[in-house]
Amino acid sequence: MQRMFGERVNKMNEEQQASFQQAKELLAKEQWQPASEVLEGLVNDVDSPVVGRLTIIALYHAKQYTRACSYLFEYLDLMVEELADAQIAVDIFVQNELFILARQVVNSLPEWRAQLMPLIEAGEQRTESKYQETMQTRLRDFYHLGDYPLPEQQSRLQAAFKLPLAEFLTGAKFLLRDPFTHPLVKSSLVELLCKLRVDEQVTYYWLDKKEYPVVPTALVPLKDHPLVIAGKREINHQIGDQNPQTAQAAVQEFQLQVMFLYPRLETVITDVDVWVDLLIARLEGQKISVPTRVSEWQERLATMIDELIEKH
Repeated sequence: MQRMFGERVNKMNEEQQASFQQAKELLAKEQWQPASEVLEGLVNDVDSPVVGRLTIIALYHAKQYTRACSYLFEYLDLMVEELADAQIAVDIFVQNELFILARQVVNSLPEWRAQLMPLIEAGEQRTESKYQETMQTRLRDFYHLGDYPLPEQQSRLQAAFKLPLAEFLTGAKFLLRDPFTHPLVKSSLVELLCKLRVDEQVTYYWLDKKEYPVVPTALVPLKDHPLVIAGKREINHQIGDQNPQTAQAAVQEFQLQVMFLYPRLETVITDVDVWVDLLIARLEGQKISVPTRVSEWQERLATMIDELIEKH
C-alpha cells in the first residue's frame, strides 16, 4: 500500500496538501468512494500525475467506471507503466465496453499481453451473451457508416469501439470495400487493424478506384512510418528556421496527404525529397510548368484537402 499511495506531490498550497493527505489516508483504509471525492476535488486544480493516477484508482475501486475512464484518457501513459495499474486501465476500458481501445493498449504492451488479454476476452463474452440486441444495433450502425458525411462516419467509427473484435472486424472488412466510406475513415480503419495486430488479409478500395489486399500486421502505423518521419524531417530541414509558418503549414498538409494515401504511401511518394520540394514550392505559390506524376498527385490531394476543410 505504501508504494501504491505513498507518493508526495509538490507545488500544493496548505489546503491542497491537507486534502491530499486525507485522500491517502482514505485510500490506505480502502474507503474508495470518499477518497475519490476528495481526489476529484484536487485533480482539476493540481497539475499532478500522482493525483491523476490515484483518482483513477479510487474511482475504479469505487466502481465509478465512467468517471474513471474520463481521467484515464488523460493519464493513460502513466497507467501502463506497471502491470497492476495496466490491469486497472484495461478493466476500466472493458467495464465501459471499449474493447477496441483496450486491445490497442494491450497490443502496445507485449510483455503483459498474456495477463491482460483475458480481461478483454472475458468482457467481450459477457457483453455478447447479455446484450445481443445491443451488439447487433451497434454493428448495423457501423455497417451503414458510408451512408453519412464524414463527421457522422467518424462518430460511428468511435461508437464501434464498443464492439467485440470479431464483430468490429466483420464491419471493418465491409467498410474498407465500400466506395462511400470516406478515404480518411478507410485509412484510420486500416491503421487501427494494424494496431490491433489483425493477421488475416483484408481488401480495401483505394483512391484509384481499385481494390488491394493487405495483411494489417505487415503495416507500420503512420506515426512510426519511416517515410512520414523522413518527410517531416525534410520539411523542417529545408524551411524550419527561415520560414517556420510555412514549415508548419507544410507539415500539416503532408500529414493529411499521407493520411489520404495510407497504406499505399510508397507507391505514390517514391522519392520523399522530391515530394517535399514540390509541396513547399506549391505552398510558396510557385507554378509548376511541366506536370509530373508527383505534381498531379499533389494537385489531386490538394483538392481533396480543400474539400475537407471547406465542408468541415
